[in-house]
Amino acid sequence: MPGVSARGLSLEERRQLAVNLTRVLSLYRSILDAYIIEFFTDNLWGTLPCSWQEALDGLNPPQLATQLLGMPGEGEVLRYRSVWPLTLLALKSTACALAFTRTPKFQAPSEFRENPSQSSRLKAPFRKHVRPKKQHEIRRLGELVKKLSDLTGCTQVVDVGSGQGHLSRFMSLGLGLKVKSIEGDQRLVERAQHLDQELLQTLGKEEKRNPQVVQMHSHRSPHHVAQWVDPRTLCEEVLLPLETSPQGEARLLLTGLHACGDLSVALLRHFSSCPEVVALASVGCCYMKLSDPGGYPLSQWVAALPGYELSYRLREGACHALEEYAERLQKAGPGLRTHCYRAALETVIRHVQPKLRRPGVQGIPRVHELKIEE
Repeated sequence: MPGVSARGLSLEERRQLAVNLTRVLSLYRSILDAYIIEFFTDNLWGTLPCSWQEALDGLNPPQLATQLLGMPGEGEVLRYRSVWPLTLLALKSTACALAFTRTPKFQAPSEFRENPSQSSRLKAPFRKHVRPKKQHEIRRLGELVKKLSDLTGCTQVVDVGSGQGHLSRFMSLGLGLKVKSIEGDQRLVERAQHLDQELLQTLGKEEKRNPQVVQMHSHRSPHHVAQWVDPRTLCEEVLLPLETSPQGEARLLLTGLHACGDLSVALLRHFSSCPEVVALASVGCCYMKLSDPGGYPLSQWVAALPGYELSYRLREGACHALEEYAERLQKAGPGLRTHCYRAALETVIRHVQPKLRRPGVQGIPRVHELKIEE
């Protein structure tokens, strides 16, 4: 699918892209704000222009994936059964033009060619309890942090939102960095400490068996702290050094792997506000969980644009892969009926309680196979 690559764009081009995006959001706000559960209760089909209804009426799910999303199945050729209105074609073309490039420019990491479950570039002790994707991530991010640490002369790495400590363990026991590991969940902190001891025992045994082969950068495991980091304020624990530097000045490198929602904001705020933080390597995730206001949008310039607002539901949708939705439509499985059943249920809910809107009634797996009584 054609699209925009953010790389190589000047500041002015990026701003123009943001202006164009917010303009489209404003034009089609009624569609964006629609909930599929209100398809019947709010007559959503009737809100579409008549020319759109004529073009889309009767299309089956695979045809919707091919014609509307522009994602044909394997070997399928894009063919329209009728002439579409220019307004619908314009929306489709605009969405494609403003979307970020969706064609991967890399192959599967070479480290998994021999065994798809084990990274050949991460030593066996550091792979234990770690899934393949995470193995790749902790190795890549850990090595990047090591390079940044050497370049900036940092005295300590702070892993914020460290979870079970897989990245922290690799950076400290694998790369020899001095690491403080901060996690808000006490249970995960205890689990991380347990895995630290387990890894130390394994590395100790290997060192005894092969003293000339095994090189332990450090016998010091990460220093774990149970601490909730408030994204709205600076956290003293993040800035507190483990020990006094010989030069008397702490130089901190902040990192976070899958720093969820506002945690990424907190890392950026510490980096921009605190002189002792000399470097930042953050891999964010769950962008829909950015608080509003305060987290979304991060750019004050974007926040000044009309129509920039995105609800939690829209931000969540933006974080999902369009290819997965297209695949569901192409397969046309019976699970698609669930949307219809839920919209029909909404008519019953509204009949009983007219003022109850958009209740959090969640679906359950394979609900389309159950009887109505069940």
